[in-house]
Amino acid sequence: GAELGLGIVGPVGFYVVALCAMILVAGLALYPVAAVGGRIPLRTFARACAPAQAVAIGTRSSLASLPALIEGARRWLGNRPGITGFVLPLSVSTFKINTPIADLAGPLFLAHLYGVSLTPGQIATMTLVTVAMSFSNPGIPSGGLFVVTAPVMLSAGLPLEGIGLLIAADAIPDIFNTVINVTGDMAVAAMATPDAPLEPETVPPA
Repeated sequence: GAELGLGIVGPVGFYVVALCAMILVAGLALYPVAAVGGRIPLRTFARACAPAQAVAIGTRSSLASLPALIEGARRWLGNRPGITGFVLPLSVSTFKINTPIADLAGPLFLAHLYGVSLTPGQIATMTLVTVAMSFSNPGIPSGGLFVVTAPVMLSAGLPLEGIGLLIAADAIPDIFNTVINVTGDMAVAAMATPDAPLEPETVPPA
């Protein structure tokens, strides 16, 4: 920030808005995918996600949202021990659907900001590194910036000090990141066992 001056405000603002918009579009796309893949009404899936999404907005942590995910799944998807005891914890730990979007957009933004011209081969390498590293992304606030973004930037030879700028601008995008992650976790749960029998007492009235 000290080196680039106030002229950086505009580009950073554009980056924040563009990144949030991309994540929002991807998150909305999960709803019909989960409804079709899980064979459940769209409204039911939305209600199952809502408690975890509220926690995600307040904590920016998918791990902190796990109890709300489990409660939402039990209430709206039925009492399926395989989902609440295995699928959701595993999904929260390893499945971060935001990573290929957010942790690739950040380095690409920095490359443009620093005037670094990337070849198609470098961008392809960055994409592969982002996908591979997504499984180690911790479910904590801005976790991807500390674990995923650095290897992605190194793969393209970008200056690592730029991560500080991404961290400073990450408060709002990370809310969107966490919300799409917990929505993706619930989508996985909905699609994991769509034909499993439900216990009637756990299914809310239509």
